[in-house]
Amino acid sequence: MIQKRVSVLYNTRIGPVYYRLGFVLPELARTAKPGQFVMVRPSDKPIPLLRRPFSVHRLIIEQDKAVGIELLYKVVGQGTRLLSQMKAGDVLDVLGPLGNGFSFPNTNSLNVFVVAGGVGIASLFYLSSLLATYPGVSQKVFLGGCAAADILCEKELRSLGVTVHVSTEDCSLGEAGLVTTPLEKGLAAYGKPDVIYACGPQPMLKAVGEIALGHDVPCQVSLESAMACGFGVCLGCAVKKGSDESGYWHVCTDGPVFDFRDVKI
Repeated sequence: MIQKRVSVLYNTRIGPVYYRLGFVLPELARTAKPGQFVMVRPSDKPIPLLRRPFSVHRLIIEQDKAVGIELLYKVVGQGTRLLSQMKAGDVLDVLGPLGNGFSFPNTNSLNVFVVAGGVGIASLFYLSSLLATYPGVSQKVFLGGCAAADILCEKELRSLGVTVHVSTEDCSLGEAGLVTTPLEKGLAAYGKPDVIYACGPQPMLKAVGEIALGHDVPCQVSLESAMACGFGVCLGCAVKKGSDESGYWHVCTDGPVFDFRDVKI
C-alpha cells in the first residue's frame, strides 16, 4: 500500500457531471489490479477531512510502461465537487491500491459479459481493456444509464474491438429500458458466458446477479460504499453476508469485488 502526494496531470470534464482525472504514480500503476481502488483527498485543503474512494479506471501508459492512474468520477457531493475544481499541478493525497479486484476463471478460452450501470464503468474499463489483450477471450459489454449523458466509454470500448450494447431509460440512446433487458437478450443470442462482471447501482447489481443465478452463471459484483479509511479500521462499509452465512463483510478489505452469492444486496 502506497501513500503519496502527487500532482494532478489533468482533470477533464467529459459530461454534465462526469470527469476524468489523471496523476503519475508509477509504483501504484505497476501494482494496481482491475477492481481495486484508491483513497483520494485534495491534500492542501482542510475540507474534506476524509479521503474519498475511487476505482482504478485506467492505467496511464508511456513508452509501454504503466506510469500513472486515471480516475473516472461523477460529481455527487462536496468531496467530488471539490475534486472537480482541481487543475493540473494541484496536489492530491493518494492511498492505494486497496481492496480485492476481479478474478478470472482458469481457462484458455473465455466468454465474458461485462455489465455497467452509468459510472459503474469506472471499475470495469480497466478489466475490459485488459481482457481485450487476451486472444482467447470473447467479451460483450452492456452499458446502461438514465440518459445518453450517462453512457461512458462506449467509443473507447469499441476501439478495443469489444461488442457493446447500449440502453437508456429515457430512450435517448440505444435500446430503451434498463440494462438488464439487453443482458437477457444477450444470454439468449450469445449463449451462457463463463462469467458476468458487474458494477453499478445496487438495484441493478441485484437484478444482474439474480439473472446470473437463474442461468447458473458465476457473477462478480463490484460494490460501492461510503468509506472513511479504506483499509478496515472504521468498519463503516459493512455489507451483510449471503443468505447461508451470518455476519458482515467489509467492502474495503473483503471487496469491493464479491461473488454475488456471498453478499446480500
